[in-house]
Amino acid sequence: MAILFYPGVDMQPPVMTYEEKGNTFETTIEFEVDIVDMSAIDSATLFYRYADEWISASYDSVDGATYHFTTQEIPQGSNVEYYFESTDENGYTGTLPSGAPDDTFSFKTLPTQDVEILFAYSGTQDWQRTEYPVYIQALENLNVEYDIYDWQEYDSYRFPDQYTSIIAYASSGSPGEDSDTLSTALVEYLDSGTTIEPKNVFFASDGFAYSQSGTPNSDPRKLLLTAYFRTSYIGTAIGGGTNGLAGPDYIGYVDGSIVCLDESPIGTAGDEVNVNANSPDCIFEKDACPDWYADQVQNPGIGSHNAYMFEDGPINGQAYLYHGVCATWIDNLIYKAFYFSFDLSQVTSEETQTDMLEDALFWFGEDMGESEEAFIPPANLYLMQNAPNPFNPDTVIQFSLPHDGRVELTVYNVRGRKVKILCNETMTAGSHRITWNGTDDNDKTMRVRCLSLPDPVSG
Repeated sequence: MAILFYPGVDMQPPVMTYEEKGNTFETTIEFEVDIVDMSAIDSATLFYRYADEWISASYDSVDGATYHFTTQEIPQGSNVEYYFESTDENGYTGTLPSGAPDDTFSFKTLPTQDVEILFAYSGTQDWQRTEYPVYIQALENLNVEYDIYDWQEYDSYRFPDQYTSIIAYASSGSPGEDSDTLSTALVEYLDSGTTIEPKNVFFASDGFAYSQSGTPNSDPRKLLLTAYFRTSYIGTAIGGGTNGLAGPDYIGYVDGSIVCLDESPIGTAGDEVNVNANSPDCIFEKDACPDWYADQVQNPGIGSHNAYMFEDGPINGQAYLYHGVCATWIDNLIYKAFYFSFDLSQVTSEETQTDMLEDALFWFGEDMGESEEAFIPPANLYLMQNAPNPFNPDTVIQFSLPHDGRVELTVYNVRGRKVKILCNETMTAGSHRITWNGTDDNDKTMRVRCLSLPDPVSG
């Protein structure tokens, strides 16, 4: 006796998988789509448009189940919609997205006409979107036009000369090819400045300075920090380290403050800014470019200046590196650069976050509109994923309120049982942070690995 197995008639459309593209500086775009089916593939087509009419393109080549497509030249500043369609030999057709052509993928070819500000964000490092909404909210508060680019998406790129200012961040200082590519792109961008048309960069990262420590001088991150920002990292051996607030032996988030120094182009001298952070680097100014880089840069004799210093913290009320430096600035004549060793989200006030970017853009010479004061609308209701997650030993939950009111923030376990009421009080409109140490309402330490929040809530 025997059993015969056979697939029967294939009545299913091809299955397609694809990783969506983001904004790009390229004008001829390549796509890769995986297409599988029990039957042979009869056709595979890319449909795209940047004007009124759809354009179709057959695949250029196929490698196993991977189909390669290429567009024609697309004008810069175009909003591009696109989708894929595939038909098997039995005539069954599928699209991706499934609702196409009503539902499509999209991206933009940058730069947008007349836009001079680029926001370069960290798509992979900032996967929990801790920093991204902070910058978007601040830029929207300022009512300026800007382009958006994920510096971790593409293997190589060059920032277009049209941009006069770049606002960029790295969520961590983790070394890698993408960080090297960003550093090289920023170096080339700053080199393109002139005394008549200088370039400008605001860069924030709590770990970037530490990540280049101990690397060779040829490392792109060290070149950017030391030769262009003209800033150095203070190691643990000389009283610095990876956490100027709480010290190198503490990895959790702590409250503290930083103070704006005289002549800083961002902030007001003497103003104290509240922060909540876990690893702001200890840095210091350099009075000139190091000799070993001097022949690679312009104006090597110009040095940087300290902009902010650590103030309050958990060490008897003071920061671990009390009055050590956490931000520097430089005016190199052909460019201006501000390096901040905190994440912008670690500044606890949304108003201050907006003010810092406003001061930066004003210093860079960007058009800030007719009003001297940027209008700051009320914060939206927004609940962000806690960080760090997993947390050790604490975690911080950030949210914003559209108006004053009563707020209750409660943690539940997987069975839906209430574990801890983190706050139940009247709060003012704006951004707030709550730190949780993993204990329940009876102060008993729980076995917590990760805190699962719903998708970031806004409204």
